[in-house]
Amino acid sequence: MAVITGLAAMPLAMIVAITVEMAALTAERGRMQSAVDAAALAGARQASLSVASASVTNYAVSFASQQVVDLAPRMRISFTATQSVNNTVQVNGTANRDSFFGNLVPPGGFTIRVSATADALNQQPLCVLGLRDRNKQSSIWVSGSGQIQASNCLVHANGTIRSTELGRVTAGAISARVRAFGTGFSPSVNTGAMIIQNPFQGRQIIAKSECQKEQGEDEVTYAGTSNVTLPAGVHTQRVSVADQAKLTLGRGDHFFCDGLEIKDEGSLRGEDVALLFERGSLIAEDEAMLDLTGRTTGAWAGFLIAADFSNQSDMVISSPNVNKLLGAIYLSNANLNIDTAGMVAEDSRWSVVIAQNVNLSGNSRLVINSNYAGSGVPVPVGAGSNTGPQQSGARLRQ
Repeated sequence: MAVITGLAAMPLAMIVAITVEMAALTAERGRMQSAVDAAALAGARQASLSVASASVTNYAVSFASQQVVDLAPRMRISFTATQSVNNTVQVNGTANRDSFFGNLVPPGGFTIRVSATADALNQQPLCVLGLRDRNKQSSIWVSGSGQIQASNCLVHANGTIRSTELGRVTAGAISARVRAFGTGFSPSVNTGAMIIQNPFQGRQIIAKSECQKEQGEDEVTYAGTSNVTLPAGVHTQRVSVADQAKLTLGRGDHFFCDGLEIKDEGSLRGEDVALLFERGSLIAEDEAMLDLTGRTTGAWAGFLIAADFSNQSDMVISSPNVNKLLGAIYLSNANLNIDTAGMVAEDSRWSVVIAQNVNLSGNSRLVINSNYAGSGVPVPVGAGSNTGPQQSGARLRQ
């Protein structure tokens, strides 16, 4: 009787085992499909943040693999990804696991194949980039009542982007490689984004020897009600504009060896100019007025302000009268610090800011316009509308 019962129980046990295995297989297929769906969307969001398509496809494959890392011990899993010229990203996944009777049913074990395709949407030009990529440090930080307003373009942090107190960032798209702190973001931040490489890496500001020449006085000061035009060239001494003095920069490239300070009610104007800092930086404080338009031609076409890689002097704006900064501001190893009670650059047709850190505090408002056409100042390759489109969203193809 016991033998008969045992024989009868064997088929039932097999049925239960098969049922359990098939349910597990269905769940695993669902996990694989979710992984490629998420990876295709993530890849499409990042598709335009790198020139090399290999970076996007590697990112998508890595993203998919992370979604199913717990399945790896019992399944042989592989993913592939492709990117089209239209920034469509397709991710394919294959998984193989053992089946019944030593992989005899079905022969070779169970195979799962899944695929997903996502299209990029709402492409945005890059206009603000925080280069600092250390995990625990912010590369863009808006505090107090500070605001970054960058409609129709991308604000990206290679590290963390942070809003504290009433700080806000409003843009066409916002992304960060590490994470976002705070709630003052519109739209929400796309975290886990790829790093954006410094588009101007390797640019040299000036030969070191030019700024090492002895020039007598340490500083040239324009004060009182003086009205001076400073020709383009190498300025070996620190330049200061004070009281109600007016300094106009002549057209061309201005190489500053020791910085430029505008204070009191002094003013600085210039059209078709590039302010290039070997050492020191631009400081605008008190009630100083700035009205500057970047270079239209030459090696520095499109640039307004740039600092040498070895220059770690921060650019500081604490005046409420900085109305026009038309062109690219590039501080490869320094910060842009803005703490004022007014709007900055709102009269510029377009601006691009690339710095180690971008910090806003107080009641300051940095306005980044993106009216590139017809400005007369070309957008330098690697920024603004001259990077190719930047991603702000994606959708799965059904």
